[in-house]
Amino acid sequence: MYQDNSGLAVVWVLISLVVSWVIIYTAVRAAVGHALDRSKPRLVAQAYMTPEGVQFVVSNVGTGGALDLSVRWSGRPAAEALARIPLLGRNGTLQWILAAEPMPNDTQSVGRLVAEWSTGLDPSSARESVVLAVLVPSRLVPPQ
Repeated sequence: MYQDNSGLAVVWVLISLVVSWVIIYTAVRAAVGHALDRSKPRLVAQAYMTPEGVQFVVSNVGTGGALDLSVRWSGRPAAEALARIPLLGRNGTLQWILAAEPMPNDTQSVGRLVAEWSTGLDPSSARESVVLAVLVPSRLVPPQ
């Protein structure tokens, strides 16, 4: 006597696929989940020539905010900050202008800005930093 088990076979295939997917998803999530859930700022800097001088724009394109953000030239002390803001949230921008009248035969140079921010609300919490490159007139870049 022949018995038709095609329905049971389809159910077993579906269960096998679901169990396999759960195992693979769990393994991948465990391996890279910490990177996906991380809430960190990612700062990008740009500089533009304007009639008043050089306008700097630092944007936060990351997934978290930057607390007590300060920006200075690389190699300069933290007390010589060019700009400071208490909180730069997601998709936020920090802008400032340095006076620099256009000069004939002005050469462009890569300036390095250091952006530093706090990782927590407590003033004694750890600080992070990143070096941002911008193209500016060479006379604005301080000597190292």
